[in-house]
Amino acid sequence: MKHDSWKDFAARKVGSVLASDAAMKVISDPRVQTAMLRALNARGELRGVVERRVSSLATAFDLATHDDVAGLRRTIRNLEDTLEELRSELEDTQDAAARAQATAQAAAAQSAASGETAAAGAGQASAAKSKRGRKAAVAD
Repeated sequence: MKHDSWKDFAARKVGSVLASDAAMKVISDPRVQTAMLRALNARGELRGVVERRVSSLATAFDLATHDDVAGLRRTIRNLEDTLEELRSELEDTQDAAARAQATAQAAAAQSAASGETAAAGAGQASAAKSKRGRKAAVAD
């Protein structure tokens, strides 16, 4: 909390100083602008040098660098996305298999029911035929 109030205080002070006529005169001087640009470029170059040194030391000591960790995070994210897609496909396949199994069971039950009806009909026809056969044998 104190840090935020200190930053706010400093920002207000810097803003008021930069808004002054004297500061505007200095900042608008081409030599000052060139010097500020060089300072910013030097900061960026120094940062690049430090990052390259740290990276080479990390490689020498077989340590993970910031880029290595970032690459691993990307790989993990990709693997998680792939895993989620595969889980979704598996769910869809399991649902389709359950529907197919239910359809097959219904068809088997219907086939068995129609087979029982046909067998009962065939049994009645067979019984009627055998009665006629006996009647014909008795008549002879």
